[in-house]
Amino acid sequence: MERIFKILDTLRVPRLLEIVWRLLTGVSTLTEQEINAAISVLGTESISYISVRVAQGRILNVIFRFNGSRAFTTFHTINLPKSGSHSRLHLDIVVHELTHVFQYERVGSIYIWQALRAQHTNGYSYGGWQQLKQDRENGKHYRNYNREQQGQMAQDYYNDVIAKGLSVEDPVRQAYEPFIDELRNGEL
Repeated sequence: MERIFKILDTLRVPRLLEIVWRLLTGVSTLTEQEINAAISVLGTESISYISVRVAQGRILNVIFRFNGSRAFTTFHTINLPKSGSHSRLHLDIVVHELTHVFQYERVGSIYIWQALRAQHTNGYSYGGWQQLKQDRENGKHYRNYNREQQGQMAQDYYNDVIAKGLSVEDPVRQAYEPFIDELRNGEL
């Protein structure tokens, strides 16, 4: 499966699909607030923020009726419903979806297959910050979590650490930091 995705990436098929997709949806650039939220988790040089577009409306209205209005990412395009808990008003969702953009930039389009598989197997739960502390003591790394758990970890870090302004001494922040450092370093 990985070989197929590498061939598609080499042939620049994702870029072609993205162009078509953006024609079928309404797209805009990331806002300054969205970029700042992402930078607080992913770092300044993690992804090409200028290449990212937020898609809303048009054909997505139909898709969101069938998928329960759940956000999703296709390459450099994050697809968000116009309202609800997965809309762009929720910066934590934007951070989660931009983590998938980061995955795409680092490992290629296979991240989509890996994320879809994760949704149908282990899901999004990684056990929270208490489990992260234990996992780190047992030698687990960010790359050992599935693609959705990675996105959820970034989202939870934004909510539980950044949004709350936790100090570096806080045990919650200390549990997340080694994993987020690995994320920022591209150790996916």
